[in-house]
Amino acid sequence: MSSYFKITDVNQAIMDTIEDSERLQCIIMDISPDADLDEIFRPLENYRSGDTTLGKEKAKLKQQMKHSSWLRIYAIKLATGIYIITGGAIKLTATMQEREHTQAELVKLEQVRNFLLGEGIIDNEGFIDYLNTL
Repeated sequence: MSSYFKITDVNQAIMDTIEDSERLQCIIMDISPDADLDEIFRPLENYRSGDTTLGKEKAKLKQQMKHSSWLRIYAIKLATGIYIITGGAIKLTATMQEREHTQAELVKLEQVRNFLLGEGIIDNEGFIDYLNTL
């Protein structure tokens, strides 16, 4: 198991991660009418090009001058711009299966997706209907 990213200075890596987390938090918490989460979320599987029902998604910041961000947010996409966030991780390997903590994120994504499907929730309206029954 090798690192996907080259980390030469641990203190700089910590500072970069804190900066990335603050930037991601600002984007995710932006409630303005112009906010667009579709700008940061992409299909979890790099080979998937289109939308799927309750697609598994990942968010990461665009490539920076220093290095690519290793901070990830994982979510299920209900509809355009609407996501259920299931967790997040620092991903330093090429695949999520290589590390226990990222493998656990895959499990959570699948559990949330299966729960939603089991409750008949396949879009934003179904999710709102479900919440109204609680």
